[in-house]
Amino acid sequence: MDDQLFEATMAAVKRHFDAEEFERALPLVTKAYEARPDNSVVCRSRIYALLNCSQWENALKVCDKHSDEDLAFERAYILYRLNRFQEALKALSGQRSEDESGRCARLEAQVRYRMADYEVCAGMYEKLYDNDAEDVGLLVNAVASCVSGDRASQALSLLSKNEESLESSYELCFNMSCALIDEGRLKDAEARLRAAEELCIQDLLQAEDLTEEDRGQLEDHEELAAIKVQRACVLQRSGDEEEAKQLYDRVLKQGPGASEIDVTVLATACNNVVALRSEGKSLFDSLKRINVASKESLEHKLTQRQTVEIAGNKVLLLLQAHRNDEARRELEKLRQSCPNHPRVAVVQAAIAHKDKKGKACEELLQAYIAEHQAHEEVVLPLAQLYAQQQLPEKAVEVLAKLPPSSQAQPKTLEAIVALHHRQKSPEKALACLRAAMKFWSEQSDEESEQRLGQVLRIAANAALQAKDRAFAAEVFQLYLEKIDGSDNEALCGLVEALASTDAERAAEYARRLQVPSFDHLDPEELEAVPIPKVGAVLSQRKKDEAPAEGEDDAKKHKTKRRRKIRYPKNFDPENPGPPPDPERWLPKRERAEFKKKMRKRDKHLLRGPQGAMVTSDDFRKQGPSTAQVEVSKDDKTGAGRRKKKGK
Repeated sequence: MDDQLFEATMAAVKRHFDAEEFERALPLVTKAYEARPDNSVVCRSRIYALLNCSQWENALKVCDKHSDEDLAFERAYILYRLNRFQEALKALSGQRSEDESGRCARLEAQVRYRMADYEVCAGMYEKLYDNDAEDVGLLVNAVASCVSGDRASQALSLLSKNEESLESSYELCFNMSCALIDEGRLKDAEARLRAAEELCIQDLLQAEDLTEEDRGQLEDHEELAAIKVQRACVLQRSGDEEEAKQLYDRVLKQGPGASEIDVTVLATACNNVVALRSEGKSLFDSLKRINVASKESLEHKLTQRQTVEIAGNKVLLLLQAHRNDEARRELEKLRQSCPNHPRVAVVQAAIAHKDKKGKACEELLQAYIAEHQAHEEVVLPLAQLYAQQQLPEKAVEVLAKLPPSSQAQPKTLEAIVALHHRQKSPEKALACLRAAMKFWSEQSDEESEQRLGQVLRIAANAALQAKDRAFAAEVFQLYLEKIDGSDNEALCGLVEALASTDAERAAEYARRLQVPSFDHLDPEELEAVPIPKVGAVLSQRKKDEAPAEGEDDAKKHKTKRRRKIRYPKNFDPENPGPPPDPERWLPKRERAEFKKKMRKRDKHLLRGPQGAMVTSDDFRKQGPSTAQVEVSKDDKTGAGRRKKKGK
C-alpha cells in the first residue's frame, strides 16, 4: 500500500471513529494494519476498533503481539472484560506514568468491585473523589461499594458530607435509597427513590429534547426500570405486596427487547417475584423465572449478595419441587463460590430438614455459629428449629447471642417474649422489653421512633398479660411522652394501671380524658326509671323505622309484575303431550323400572348344580304333562348310537 492510499485509508478510519461507526472502521483499519503492522498509530487504532466491537480475544492477541509497546492499560482492560481479574490486576501493577495513574486507578477499583473486594474498592473511589470532587460518578461508585459490602452506615456517612450532590444526581439518590433499605428506614428510602425518579425524568427530557407534556412517553424507559424495581422492593418489605407485584410485572412485561433493560434489573425482578409467592404456589413458573435470574452470563454482573440470594432461592424452589439431587448440585456450586457465607449454611440446613434429619440440621447451624460470628441469618433459623422441637430454653439461649440492635427488632423481640412466656418466666420477658425500650429511646431518627412505638405496644400487651400494673403504667406513660400524647387508648390504659397503685396520678391523668358531659341528667330520676327490656327496645325501634300510615300505601300494595312464561322450543302449551317421567331426575339404578344387567362372568350362575330342580308353581303351568308319551325311536336323533371303527 503506497503512502497516498494509506493516508486516505486512515482518514476514512478517523471519520468512522468520529461518527462512532466502528463496524465500518474495522475492515479499513485491518487493511492498514496488514500493510504497516509496525506503525504504532495503526496498532492502537486497530485495538480501539476491536474493543468497541467487543472482540476481546482478537484485541488481546494484538496486545500480546506488540508486547514492546506500552499497552498495559489496554491489556488490563481486555482481561477485565474477559473476567480474568487476577491477570488484570497483575497487568496494572507495573510502572505507571502520571497521566495514566488516574485511569489505571479507576480500572483497578472496578476490577476490585467485580472481585467482591468492596472495602478496598470503596477506599480507592473515596481517594479518587477527594482528588477530583467535580466527578460525581466517583462518589456514586464509592457509595455503591459501601452498600454492596454491607456497610450501609458508612455509605450514609459519606453522603451526609456531600448532600448538595444529591440534588443533581439520580444515581446518587438511588444508591442512598439502597443504603436506607439496609438500615431498615423504608419510608426514607421510598422518598429518595421518588426523588431519583423525578431527577431521572428531568435528565431524559433534557437529553431527548422533550417537554413536560411528553412525560408519559418515558414511563417505560429503561433508565427508570431499576428505580421501579427498587420501589417495588421497598413496598414488598413494607407489606404492600399487591402494588409491588404490579410494578414487577410492569417491568418484566417490557422484556429485554427494544427497551434494552439491564439484565441485572430483570434478574432482580424475577427473583423478587418468586419470593412474593407462597410456598408451593406456581412452582413451574417460579423455576422458570429463577433460571432466568441465575444464568451463567450474569455471574460477573451481579453483586455477591445478589448472586447468593438468587442461588439460595433456586435451591429452596428445587426442594419444594422434590428435585433434591438437583438442589444439592446447585448448593455445591454456591459453596464453591461463597464458602463462608451464612446463606450457604442455611440452605444446607434446609436440605437436611427436608430429608427429615433434624439432628444434622441442628449441627450444621451450630457449627457455623461456632466457627464464625453469630450472624442473624443463621441464629434465627436455629431458634426456629428449637421452637419446633419444643425446646424454648435452647431457643432463648441462641437468640441471646444476637447483638442488642437485632434483639430489639420488634419481630425478634416478640418471639423472645413469647418463648419466655412458654417457660413461665415473665420477669425475663419484661427485662428484655426494658432493654429494647432503652435501646430505641436512645436513637433519634424517625425510623427509630416508629420502632419504639411497635416495641411499646408489645410491652403493653406483655405487661397486661403478666398483670404487672407498675410496668404497664411505665409503658403507657413512655408512649404518651415519646410517640403520641393524644392517644386516648394509651391514656385509658395509664389511668387503669395507676388506679390500683397511685390514685392521685390516676385522677390527674383522668382529667385529660375527653369524656362527654352528663350534667343534664338527674341521678335520682335515672334511679327511678326501670331497666328497659331488650325485646321492648327492639320492637320500639322497628315501629319507629316503619313508615307512617297513608304515606307508603303505594309501596305496601304494590303488585308484582307478572312475567310471561317462557316455554321450551317447539312446545305447544295447548297440546303438551304425555307428562314427563317423575323419576327422570333420579339415577337409573334408583328407578322402579331399572333391571340390573348381568355381567359376563356371572352368566354361569344361570345353570344350577347337577340335580337342581325348580320348585316354584310356575314351572308346572308351562304346558301339559308328557309323562305318558312314548319316546321317539328315530335313529337319526339317537344320542346313544356309536359309530363303528373301520379296520
